[in-house]
Amino acid sequence: MRVLVKQIVPPFLPKGDLLAYKQEIEKGNFWEVDLSDEKHRRGSPTIRISQTGWILRPQFSPDGKRIAFQSDRLGYMEIWACDRDGSNCGQLTSLRGHAGAPRWSPDGRYVAFEFRPKEHSEVYVMEVPGGRPRLVPTLPGADNGGPNWSRDGQSIYFYSDRGGGHFQLWKVPFRGGSPVQVTRNGGIFGEESSDGRFLYYSKVVGDGIWKMPLQGGEETHVIDRIGNLGWSAWALGRNGIYFIGDEDKRSRKTIQFFEFATHQNIPIWTLEKPGGSGLALSADRRSLLYDQTEFSQSNIMLVKNFR
Repeated sequence: MRVLVKQIVPPFLPKGDLLAYKQEIEKGNFWEVDLSDEKHRRGSPTIRISQTGWILRPQFSPDGKRIAFQSDRLGYMEIWACDRDGSNCGQLTSLRGHAGAPRWSPDGRYVAFEFRPKEHSEVYVMEVPGGRPRLVPTLPGADNGGPNWSRDGQSIYFYSDRGGGHFQLWKVPFRGGSPVQVTRNGGIFGEESSDGRFLYYSKVVGDGIWKMPLQGGEETHVIDRIGNLGWSAWALGRNGIYFIGDEDKRSRKTIQFFEFATHQNIPIWTLEKPGGSGLALSADRRSLLYDQTEFSQSNIMLVKNFR
């Protein structure tokens, strides 16, 4: 639940003893879709994690046993993790700010995430369980975030608007070093292909998915803009890309699979309610995880004789 407070002082109450505020109540779930193969689901989705408040951008741990995500269940947006069945939940960060976009390292020992401690967002890493958040030095004076790991776990990709221009993707050694710019025409979230040949990435302007050779070369447009594609609402498979786009006639979001071989978009599941800010694919490629807002309500509250 989030509460937005604004004091109201009407002219007929010079003491200003009324307080009006906006109360927003949400309930969100993570749903898991089992896959019979890359292009088809098996049965209907199952609720894995449910809570009051926002829960966003889930990601499976490499062994498939845990789910990391961002949540404001205690008032601040923090990083949490639960067992895959929704049990054994624990708060990984207590930064009392806005932390989000968690990503497990390939060995499952660390979680990288973004956090805004002051004016700009920064990239942090923490060991799981029990570690303390550590700032990853990136580009001072810029917004840096959206971290994701290289396949070997030695580097972290991140976005930055260094210089006040468009967001670009950068890469920095996990244990310290100088960041290197990766994209030149925009980029906000990237993932390396399993064969180590390409970097796939989204752009902040919603232009679908792009790719570029990891050894250097020109970028290629892979998926055209389809609806309101969120920068983290996609996941890279072996033979295609899963993504959430607005394809339903009622403007509902649909999970789809873009197949590299045929260049076709194959529908997997249509979300029944709003959501879809993040999409995760399990390491064994047998399950997808997405967020959905089950309930949302806003109320204007009035407190009399407020002091």
